[in-house]
Amino acid sequence: MPSPHAPLPEAAAPAGRRRLTPQVRMAQILDAALAEFSERGYAATTMDDIARRSGLSKGGLYAHFASKDAIFEAMLHRALAPPEWQESPAPPVHADTRTFARWLVDRLYAGLLHRPDAVVTLRLLAAERGRVKELLDLWERNVVLPNVAMLGDLLRAHVAHHGLPDGVLVREPWLVVSLVTHVLLTQMILGREPAVGLEHMRESHVALMCELLDPRARLAQAK
Repeated sequence: MPSPHAPLPEAAAPAGRRRLTPQVRMAQILDAALAEFSERGYAATTMDDIARRSGLSKGGLYAHFASKDAIFEAMLHRALAPPEWQESPAPPVHADTRTFARWLVDRLYAGLLHRPDAVVTLRLLAAERGRVKELLDLWERNVVLPNVAMLGDLLRAHVAHHGLPDGVLVREPWLVVSLVTHVLLTQMILGREPAVGLEHMRESHVALMCELLDPRARLAQAK
């Protein structure tokens, strides 16, 4: 989903100074903002603080972001946005259920658990949720819910193709994300992965999805 805060063109860099791409510069700004918000708190952090830590003038910072709220919203998109399910490669909705489930789980883990700033951002949200409630509501409405809806579309396409029953995952696609949320919360609260280990969680996640999407296969194996 494109961000409503697309960067403006940078002014020409002084001679002898390497000009960074907008993507690299914005990543530096978001890193600096996350550090400042974590140290000072959202309310106490100013655009001057973020500019100073990111090595920019205040004008240079405003060339990329119009406000502190815009920076915070971009941080949420970077650290906690669900996968874009329709990105290449195409979702294997016609593959067997285990292949399909593993594809979904791998996308979730890569998108949410392999981002180094995800847990730090969650801690910040826990501390600042009362001050940034409108931004969180906007993020949920414009990012989280549409992605969960797309996940539901993929699940429906898979079960329809294979003639599977319309089970709880199809009716409640947010359940697919619940185990990943458990891992994130464990990392945020305890500062470590779940005791069973991340790889075990991943395999259990795939197995759970297979049993819920295709219960007939599990019952056939039990006979």
